[in-house]
Amino acid sequence: MDIAAITADYVDPVRQLLTFGESTEFNHKKWPDYVTRFGFGPEHSDALIRMACDAQLSALDREAIEVWAPLHAWRALGQLRAEAAIEPLLALFDPSTIDDDCIIEVPEVFGMIGPAAMAPLAAYLADRSHLEWSMVAAMSGVAAIVERHPEYRDIGIEIVAKMLPQRRNESKVVIGAAVSRLVELRAVEAIDAIRAAFRRGAVESLFHGTLEVVEIELGLREPRPNKASRDSRADGGRLGRSADSHWEGDIRLLQKRQEVGRNDPCPCGSGKKYKKCCL
Repeated sequence: MDIAAITADYVDPVRQLLTFGESTEFNHKKWPDYVTRFGFGPEHSDALIRMACDAQLSALDREAIEVWAPLHAWRALGQLRAEAAIEPLLALFDPSTIDDDCIIEVPEVFGMIGPAAMAPLAAYLADRSHLEWSMVAAMSGVAAIVERHPEYRDIGIEIVAKMLPQRRNESKVVIGAAVSRLVELRAVEAIDAIRAAFRRGAVESLFHGTLEVVEIELGLREPRPNKASRDSRADGGRLGRSADSHWEGDIRLLQKRQEVGRNDPCPCGSGKKYKKCCL
């Protein structure tokens, strides 16, 4: 693939992201200040959106420095609170373009962009044809917005709780993630729907263990002596929020539950070796 041809249309300051290099820090609170460092402003949003969604850049070999440019671009868009980026970034969750870095980080970008992303995320979640892990990431985007804008808590809970009622071909992964997000949002008002999902066996246990764990975390029951250690999940009983992102807490627990060799395919489904991906 001719990298020079792929990157020829990018100009400074956006072009500088092509050589900014690898990032190993996925905690959004520790991302570089792209706006100050590169002098980005609203006038650069279109070029940053193009770079963030550049499928050719994302398809480059992981050893190519330019492959990291889309990641830096969507971070910059979040810091710019670029509302025009919402729909293009949502399209990155499509199965043909989905990327493990994207589904870890873009939910936090939606959180940075803010409430304008709520309605598009709700519309995305209403379409159950999407890849289940894309739905998980979209719910994490809703939670990330509420984290920064607590006044949208009720709206966020309503959006996520709509994932719980029984439907044909429902996904335990999606429902498990919805329960996790609702616990994170302290959504005591959703407990009846949560209990109904557990009763019909629709909740993926890797996310939040048992109903008892959920009720304890929502403050609806007291933990039984010597019981919590058996019923809590491998991460100590709290999955929904990790130090880095909503999504990353989910994917890392799923990895812990599998014995994967360094040279085996990564359990996240990226197609890469474990040592080159999520190790």
